[in-house]
Amino acid sequence: MTSTLVSGSFKSIMPSVTETCTVIVTPRDRFSIIETCIEKILEHTPEPFELIVVMGGAPENLKQALHQKYGSKAKLVFEPAYLNTAQLRNIGLRLARTRLAVCLDTDVYVRPGWLGPLLDCQRETGAGLVVPMVLDKNDVVHTAGNDLFITTKGGQKFCTMELRYAQVAVGETTNLKRREIDFGEVHCHLLIVDAALKLGVYDETYREGSDIDSGLTLAKAGHSMWVEPSSVVYLYYPDRLDEIDDVRYYLWKWDLAATRASFDYFKKKWGMDRTGRDGASMTYYEMVVRRVGKLTRLWPIPAVLRLDNFYYRSRKNLRRALRA
Repeated sequence: MTSTLVSGSFKSIMPSVTETCTVIVTPRDRFSIIETCIEKILEHTPEPFELIVVMGGAPENLKQALHQKYGSKAKLVFEPAYLNTAQLRNIGLRLARTRLAVCLDTDVYVRPGWLGPLLDCQRETGAGLVVPMVLDKNDVVHTAGNDLFITTKGGQKFCTMELRYAQVAVGETTNLKRREIDFGEVHCHLLIVDAALKLGVYDETYREGSDIDSGLTLAKAGHSMWVEPSSVVYLYYPDRLDEIDDVRYYLWKWDLAATRASFDYFKKKWGMDRTGRDGASMTYYEMVVRRVGKLTRLWPIPAVLRLDNFYYRSRKNLRRALRA
C-alpha cells in the first residue's frame, strides 16, 4: 500500500461514563457529505467515543477543510488512491484503541440516541455484530435487520438478501424488538475490534458485496449478530449526484465489471451464487450506476454533469406537471 498521511489525535468527546467506543467514518461512494455525517455524530452522540475518519483519493480542498474543522477532534487518515469499503474500515480498525468500534458510511446520518442501544445490545448479548434500524427517504425502513435466503437448484446454491420491513413507513416509535439476524447491511456496524481483525470480517477483495460475506464469516466463527431497532440512523441518497469528485469515485466504486468480479469471488469462497437465478442482483447494480447520467458516464467533467442533471430534472418536473 502507498504511504499514508495521518493527522490529528484521538480525543474522547465526553468524560468516560460508559465504555468508550471508536466511531470509524469512511466514504462508501461519495465524498461531499462527510461533513454533514460528522456533524450529526458530534451532535447526537453524548456517549464517550473516539473518532477516526479514513478516506482514499479525497480531493485536496476537502482534506484541507477536514483538517481545519476536525483536526483536533478526530484522527484523519488520507490514502492517495481510491480504496474499497473493506480496505478503509480495516485501516480504521487497526488504529482503534477501544474494544468496540462502529464502522459508519458517510451517507449515514445518525439520530439522537443511536449509539447507547448498540452498546447495550452488544454487552447484553455478547454479539459479534450489532446494527441499527436504517431508514431512508420519507422515513421509511431501509432495513431493520437482514435475512439470507438460500435455495438449491441442480446442485447450485443461490442466495438472496432479504431486508426486513423494507419500505414500511415509520412514525415516532415502533414495536420492533431486538432480535438475531443473518447479516447486517454495510451502512452501520458495531463490532468487536480484535475479533473483526482476526477473522477478516472485512475481506478486502470485494469492491461490492462484503455485507453478506461479513455475516457468513462471523456465523462460521460462532458469533451472533443482532439488530437493535431502538437505535436509528438515516441513509441519505439523492436521485442524482451533483459533485464531479463524487461522480468519479462513484463510477469507480460501482464499476459493473468489478461488481461481477466480486460476485464471482463470493461464489468461489462460499459456494453460493448471489446474482440470483434470474440475475436480478446485477440488474439492481445496473440501476445503481444510472444515478449518474449516460453522458456523464462517458465524459465525467463538470459541464457534462450539469447538462445531464438539467435534462434529468426537467423531464422529472414535466412528468410531475403532466400527472398534476
